[in-house]
Amino acid sequence: MSYGRYFGELRPGEAFRHWPGRTINEYDDTLLSLLSMNQHPVHLDQHYAQNTQHGRRLVAGPTVISIVIGMTQGDIGGRAIETLSYSDIRHTGPVFHGDTLHA
Repeated sequence: MSYGRYFGELRPGEAFRHWPGRTINEYDDTLLSLLSMNQHPVHLDQHYAQNTQHGRRLVAGPTVISIVIGMTQGDIGGRAIETLSYSDIRHTGPVFHGDTLHA
């Protein structure tokens, strides 16, 4: 089974549904928040987060995009020499521990 595609194998407008989904757990989020030095209490402190509009800790945006990028590797990134850019990336809603991402 091949892992990823070469640039010449990709077509403009082509869409991929990556499988399987990935459930984000507290460990994933806390580890990446600490590694990236994102110390905002909405990601790390439940006492603080319970007094925000969502009432609980939010998964940090870089954690979400990192997991989604990883999910794409088997379909589109596995043979790439480099990634030149990402575009049209939007966070359209909050992500919480226990949520499953699909891309």
